[in-house]
Amino acid sequence: MKTKIPDGTKFQFGQHTFQFGQEVVELTDSAAIRNNPEALRSRFQEDGYLFIRGFHDAQKSQLAAFFTLDAIADRGGIKEGTPIESGIVGRKNQSFSFFRQTEVAHAKEILDLVDSNDTFCFFERFFHTKKVITFDKRWLRCMANGGCNHFHYDQVYVGRGTPNRCTMWSALTDISLEDGPLVICLGSHQHKKLRETYGKMDMDRDLIDAVFTSDPAELAHKFGFKLATAHFHPGDVVIFGMFMMHSTAPNLSDRYRISIDTRYQPADEEKDDRFFFREDGKWLGNFYNKGVTYKPMDELRHQWGLT
Repeated sequence: MKTKIPDGTKFQFGQHTFQFGQEVVELTDSAAIRNNPEALRSRFQEDGYLFIRGFHDAQKSQLAAFFTLDAIADRGGIKEGTPIESGIVGRKNQSFSFFRQTEVAHAKEILDLVDSNDTFCFFERFFHTKKVITFDKRWLRCMANGGCNHFHYDQVYVGRGTPNRCTMWSALTDISLEDGPLVICLGSHQHKKLRETYGKMDMDRDLIDAVFTSDPAELAHKFGFKLATAHFHPGDVVIFGMFMMHSTAPNLSDRYRISIDTRYQPADEEKDDRFFFREDGKWLGNFYNKGVTYKPMDELRHQWGLT
């Protein structure tokens, strides 16, 4: 069931409290045009994102979440004496990222969702191509209390090869405002100076700290971006390009927030080889440079005049 967020609702994001209808707004739902590729492409070009409620089957999304919670329980992450499916965080308050644990991130329950025929057919229509591919690396995240990500462009992490690539963030659990939802910065994909400076970086090539900022108030008040989020239900997705500034808010609840990021592109366009299997059955990923020093983002922002 869709959960509408009324104007005036408070949104706690780290040390800052925002208010819906002012600094933060609700994402626009594109479910009604899901089967209209031309309308989707037009909205994506203008808004920089597509929020589609019920994109994945809700039952399959919950099965993927339960499978992931079983993996967390096997690792001692669920609170003793509570049902695994409740997802209550254990006393160690440990977040889990199953990026390189393919027995979890590539399990049938997960791939039935993000590699489903429906998913690939959607992106084939969206990209107007005969075949799409997705990275072998799947960013399956399970955030405990306090767990979050910081604001960044995906371009800086996963931007090699074709510019014709999308990220799909999928909610596997119910994610209210207190559970640490995805937050995007409206209009950030069209910010010329950001794109021409920060957006031209490659963290592994340029050896930089890739996080642009951890401060949502800076993006709202200094850069003038409206923050946008929603109360997500299992199966809801947000699709965005490589130049959409985004983050997740800290999880303020006592239950795991589970989501997965997957990337899609036309199969006949250049890949980012860091995220596809090599002959040894592994992928390179980010941070493959060993023993190097990464340049602080504060220093780079000063050079760019973005402080």
